[in-house]
Amino acid sequence: MAKFKVGDRVRVVKPPVDWPSFTKFKLLGAEGTVGCWVDWPEAMDPYEEYVYVMIDKAPEEAKAYEGVNMIFHDHTLEKI
Repeated sequence: MAKFKVGDRVRVVKPPVDWPSFTKFKLLGAEGTVGCWVDWPEAMDPYEEYVYVMIDKAPEEAKAYEGVNMIFHDHTLEKI
């Protein structure tokens, strides 16, 4: 999570690597706030490329995910 900090606003801009091309990644454009996954950041050092995001705004086809906490690879997100 090196390039993101707790409290940063982010947007999902890419699907996960190897996402099947015949299905749409519904969370493209979803927005949320970076949260704290665990109370011990050093426990997450081996997983620093993952970012814990609390989704609060999603495209119409993904409204069911609003209010859900999800984990994304950092390269699929951008700060907003």
